[in-house]
Amino acid sequence: MRIASVQWDMRRPESSDAFFERAAYFVETAVADYAAKLVVFPEYFTLPLLALERRMRAIDGIRTLAGRTDEVNGRLAALAGGHGVWIVAGSQPVLRDGRLLNVAFVFGPRGERIEQPKLHITPWEREAWDVAGGEGLAVIDTGEVTFGVQICYDVEFPEPTRALAERGIELLVVPYCTDDRRGHLRVTRCAMARAVENQLAVVTAGCVGHLPRVPAANLHFAESGVFTPVDLAFPNDGIAALAQAGQEQLLIAEVDLGVLRASRGEGTVTPLKDRRRDLFP
Repeated sequence: MRIASVQWDMRRPESSDAFFERAAYFVETAVADYAAKLVVFPEYFTLPLLALERRMRAIDGIRTLAGRTDEVNGRLAALAGGHGVWIVAGSQPVLRDGRLLNVAFVFGPRGERIEQPKLHITPWEREAWDVAGGEGLAVIDTGEVTFGVQICYDVEFPEPTRALAERGIELLVVPYCTDDRRGHLRVTRCAMARAVENQLAVVTAGCVGHLPRVPAANLHFAESGVFTPVDLAFPNDGIAALAQAGQEQLLIAEVDLGVLRASRGEGTVTPLKDRRRDLFP
């Protein structure tokens, strides 16, 4: 299965239409040139749309962006249907019952729409934007692969991914948004650990570049990747593909699902089934 991770430059777009045209370009290229079955955008990748607005306080800006989430979802859903591909549309701010959530929307080729809210909220999201944590874990079955989504900070906690693995996911998708290399490494190293301990493939998609005039979202660093278990059937370092750090890029990787499934029963180590439930229920 070919997967495309969009490492997105957070530069100010010339217009809203130009922003969505760039998103469409990446989807079209991933499908037409590389036969990708899944395209992943980063967390909060629509923040550059705020650079088209008058400068405002961070708390007002994120709620303004939440007002465009339906438009964003409509555009990305149309791309999924038009190109016959699954799209993880990064994550978007959503206002519900007076609470601001950070939600990853997943769109399928036949009109499917699944939501995965961010469960664990970083201190700066709470302080700058008053984001609240959501609930629940979505399991998405495309017919070819079963996957789940963990947004950025969520992957730094082992429990959600383990719960998803026990519900049958084979692929974990991690849209993220970090301001520097330290933040990026926290997310990436934890993503690699989740791949080993749950015998999963993991794809990350992050933001890069500078975004002036948008408070709380001005710096971005990423080195997006596709990671595997570390065993004989996989790359020695567990890295199937890695983007160029700090540069916009369409990263393409192929995950052999047959090998992945076989490794769960026949790997050198099998941590998914060797868990000591008598000690750690």
